[in-house]
Amino acid sequence: MAPRTTFAAAACTVAAAALFLTACGGGSHDDKIAATTPASTPPPTTTSSSPTPTTAPGAPTFDFPSDVKITIDADTTGDKTKDAILRDQGYGLDATYVAVTKLDKNLPLFTTYMSESALETWSETIDALKKNGHNISGSVHYYDRKVTINGSQAGVTYCENERYLYDKDTKSGKVLTTTPSSDDFILHSSLMRKSKDGTWVTATDNSQEGVARCQP
Repeated sequence: MAPRTTFAAAACTVAAAALFLTACGGGSHDDKIAATTPASTPPPTTTSSSPTPTTAPGAPTFDFPSDVKITIDADTTGDKTKDAILRDQGYGLDATYVAVTKLDKNLPLFTTYMSESALETWSETIDALKKNGHNISGSVHYYDRKVTINGSQAGVTYCENERYLYDKDTKSGKVLTTTPSSDDFILHSSLMRKSKDGTWVTATDNSQEGVARCQP
């Protein structure tokens, strides 16, 4: 099956080359091209009564365009260290999408929260989008985040629903709609490292599409 978007294809190709992803795929493009306004965004796959990381006091400012929405469930645990890891991991996701929408792999927020192979992978993904004349439009939802700690390192597993995330042609502004697929639901496993200033930074990310745990 053809990759769902240039964005998804680039991420899968680059990550697979770096031995991050265990599976890549996604639904195929529809022949229809949508207008500038993307398809309506449904409610998140899961809900949380806790605030998302980006609403916390002192959170960085993430400047998303009006046609991109990133929802990250707080998934707080009550453990101070684990919640700090989830907070910074959420910041890393937000920072990555801001870098993608700006097509700027040198964005300071992005290089603050992403490092090592994760930074390299997403930087190459941004380069691939620019080369293809594409950006993104729509919504992504992250949920069911869980943390394990091992000293100055931690693992975070989490789910992603990218069913309503689409490619957008940067010249025309038109959005390419896609056929829904179970591969739109992705399970991630990230390695986080604690930096000298106390920030938890994403170092690597492994992903597998179509995992039952992440599907509604």
